[in-house]
Amino acid sequence: MVYILLTALFLILATFSFPKLLENNSILGLYNSKRSLNLPPVVKAWPLVGAIYMLVKDPVNLIKKNYQKYGSVFTIKVLGRNVTMLIGPEVSRHFYTAPDSELSQEELFKFTVPMFGPSVAYGVSTEKLTTTIPVPNERVETTDAADYFSKWQDCGTIDLMHELQHLITLTTTRCLLGNDVRGNLSEDVSSLIRDLAGGVLPISFLFPYLPIPAHNRRDRARGKLNHIFSNIINSRKSSLQSEEDLLQTLMESTYIDGESNTNEQVTGISMAILFAGQHNTGNAAVWTGAYLLQNKSYFSKVLEEQKELLHRHGSKIDFDILGEMDVLYRCIKEAIRIGSPPIITPRYCQKTFTVTTKEGKEYTIPKGHVVATSPAMANRLDYVLKDPDRYDPDRYLSVEEEEIASRPYSYISFGGGRHPCPGEAFTYIKLKTVWSYLIRNFELDLVSSFPEGNWNGKEKILVCYKRRHLSI
Repeated sequence: MVYILLTALFLILATFSFPKLLENNSILGLYNSKRSLNLPPVVKAWPLVGAIYMLVKDPVNLIKKNYQKYGSVFTIKVLGRNVTMLIGPEVSRHFYTAPDSELSQEELFKFTVPMFGPSVAYGVSTEKLTTTIPVPNERVETTDAADYFSKWQDCGTIDLMHELQHLITLTTTRCLLGNDVRGNLSEDVSSLIRDLAGGVLPISFLFPYLPIPAHNRRDRARGKLNHIFSNIINSRKSSLQSEEDLLQTLMESTYIDGESNTNEQVTGISMAILFAGQHNTGNAAVWTGAYLLQNKSYFSKVLEEQKELLHRHGSKIDFDILGEMDVLYRCIKEAIRIGSPPIITPRYCQKTFTVTTKEGKEYTIPKGHVVATSPAMANRLDYVLKDPDRYDPDRYLSVEEEEIASRPYSYISFGGGRHPCPGEAFTYIKLKTVWSYLIRNFELDLVSSFPEGNWNGKEKILVCYKRRHLSI
């Protein structure tokens, strides 16, 4: 099947690209001019098709292997496009600080169109998006966690991934989109969001409509989610009800150019919010639990911290108390660093620039390249972190934290520079809320094998639980 797909792609590329090459009389001159530039080394791969097979099959290993071979800057050819990887804080500084006129997200955000529709992430000018949409922080509470876990038996075994991703979907919905949306979401929505998220592969940034199974599942999920959200929005409009939530803000607000969101845009933005809430925060919640349950010494530290907070504040949990959960915060941060960072973050190069590696070698990145960094790789560099593959939340208490702070863009799980992830604070609040409740109310043991680094969410993470009331 893979061979047939690659053969078809080869024929398509040859059909449409070769005549253009013949028309270009300056190819030789262009080649000679590029020889004078110090371009990044190019990964050896099949002609024309390039590294597409490994990019689909195992992108993390592809990036890691070529980082070890070529260093922090190298170019991967994918169906005629040059994808230049920048790995490490020294070479990725420009990636995060360059203006959109030099390194643009817009060109590559086309991959979001089959997920959320046009004019949601792609097709909206930066100026238009200067309108700020408030997020009602007071809606972040423990009610959803308490209600959800009250349905568990006194003891049993659960799939941690299934339970936490569904819970995160529900809590994200109530916090950001309102009670009526929360009440209309069934457990099937979690699986639809997973299918939507499964359609975001490194190859999707370049070829979002490639006819592969992951994209087919994404398209079916998008159609079903669009129907669900359209019904919710139409119901709220027809009932003339008005809520104090983000969905209402999206429905009523106007941009600085005077335009309002269409129903399709509100639907697309709502799906994007759920996508970010379940996929990113949900995965982080699972990895936090998996690492805590595998590393009992840190689980004990978190448990002692919860006992101390119970002693000082009773069973109450609010924003101030969440802010005191320093041990749990470090455990979440470390789990996200190792288990749940983005594989690849791309930009489109609209202006040639240069980068200098830590060894002092300078490379020129030409206009027209896709430029990308890999948080999954950059978060595990051994010259930045000591023993980077080891789960060690206490590294953020030591001089190592000072080393990280002195190297901007060393910890990039949430991006940085001009385009940091706006959901970072929300992620920590949700994960602290969920895991503090679980630790206070249940004894937990990991009974399945620990998920490997290339875990794709298909294998179950089985946890045995027993209900308890934490005493102080």
